[in-house]
Amino acid sequence: MASGQKNNPLAQHAEQHDPAVTTIDDVTVLAAEGLEQAKQSPWTISMLRLYGCLLIGYLCATTNGFDGSVMGGINAMTSYQKYFNMVSASSSTGLIFAIYNIGSACAVPFVGPAVDRFGRRAGMFTGSCIIIVGTLITARALNHGMFMGGRFILGFGVAFVNVSGPVYVGEMAHPTWRGPLSGLYNCFWYIGAIVAAWVVYAAKTMDGGWRIPLYCQLIASSLIFVFVWFLPESPRWLISQGRNESARAILARYHGEEDPEHPILVATRAHRRRLICVLTMAVFRQWSGNSVTSYYLPVMLENARITSQSRKLLLNGINAPLCFVASVTGTMFLDKAGRRPLLMYSLAACIVCFSILTPTSKLADHNPDNSSAANATIAFIYLFGIIFSFAWTPLSPMYVVECLHTNTRAKGKALAQLFTACASAIIQYASGPAFQHIKYYFYVAFICWDVLELVVIYFFWPETKDRTLEELDELFQAPNPVKKSLEPRGISTVFNTLNIETKDSKFQDS
Repeated sequence: MASGQKNNPLAQHAEQHDPAVTTIDDVTVLAAEGLEQAKQSPWTISMLRLYGCLLIGYLCATTNGFDGSVMGGINAMTSYQKYFNMVSASSSTGLIFAIYNIGSACAVPFVGPAVDRFGRRAGMFTGSCIIIVGTLITARALNHGMFMGGRFILGFGVAFVNVSGPVYVGEMAHPTWRGPLSGLYNCFWYIGAIVAAWVVYAAKTMDGGWRIPLYCQLIASSLIFVFVWFLPESPRWLISQGRNESARAILARYHGEEDPEHPILVATRAHRRRLICVLTMAVFRQWSGNSVTSYYLPVMLENARITSQSRKLLLNGINAPLCFVASVTGTMFLDKAGRRPLLMYSLAACIVCFSILTPTSKLADHNPDNSSAANATIAFIYLFGIIFSFAWTPLSPMYVVECLHTNTRAKGKALAQLFTACASAIIQYASGPAFQHIKYYFYVAFICWDVLELVVIYFFWPETKDRTLEELDELFQAPNPVKKSLEPRGISTVFNTLNIETKDSKFQDS
């Protein structure tokens, strides 16, 4: 018996059985016990290298967040409205917002196969190139058709970074801190939103000032374009291509402190069946009310009789930093509170916010002198954004990545992107005429829909915290994934992940 196995009950247990059925060597013992015992500081050289790599992935969310804020902001700018002869809430406004997501939907058939065939870095690079082209066309638009075309191209490019970025982050994140590191991805949405909102505010009085924020959309995409090829490729993608040694070297450098035998490097993959979770999350993340507060915040303020361009843009600028702080704070609770509780409690609070927003907006609209109603409306718009950002911003891309197998992760994320783009296009287009005709009563639709989301999450979405991406296979193979996910993780989970049979009940029940 090897020296590493002499005092190890798991190894002794293995030798008592037919080796054709069960074989546990030092590596397997490390997988079972080392994952629990390995201690690592988040501030080592390897981890700092990893943060630098993840930062480029995070910028993919920044590109998308910039658009969400910049369009809501310039839609309230007088210079933009006069140039294109637009109003803040109409079917034309909804179409300009929606064409971005129509472009994303059209890109989906190409995104998954490209990212799976050529790698996660290639997906980010391709997306950044297309975004740069779309940005230049949009910012230099001479007419409405050119502006729409540029936004379509922007959406087409964003589909590539929206798939490859979170997949790369989820696959590269250290398993010990996968929750916070993956959750931070979508928090960077607000970095783009903050920059966009305040550039819009600064340019509000300039002639042609609406073009300046659009040019700023080049910042994040240019950084991705320049630095993406300096990143290591996703080790899980390398494994799926049969390049195991390359993957092991990357894991050793960025996860294992240069040690190729580090316990954290031992894992296998299992097949997953999680389509319901992926597709419902893709739709819910757009239809919970957040798309309205992102693109139509100035219109929501108009419903509360706040009509000054300067005040609307100022309040729009304040919203994004508040949401960013909330989203970063939320990442710290992902592995403590769990995915399901955060999502469900936040939805319940969002329902309360909309239930209060509806009557306060009505009071402010019917009585413009009622400053209390207007201030209450502003407060609950902000509160909704903070609550949603605390849970849904870090979790929405992360949960989708967790619910997909390495071999299908890019294609599955692309499919989720298709559903997200379609859901977003529908809500963005419909919101314009809805606000125009029924105003604040539109909030009632979100109250009803969020109740439905609560029911679906409770019955169909399993908890994914405290497990590696490979160990999640055990959940979705169970007859009741939700029930299985609420059971504590034990050594048997590691055995199941490694496809090792055990006949001793001591290990099966652990």
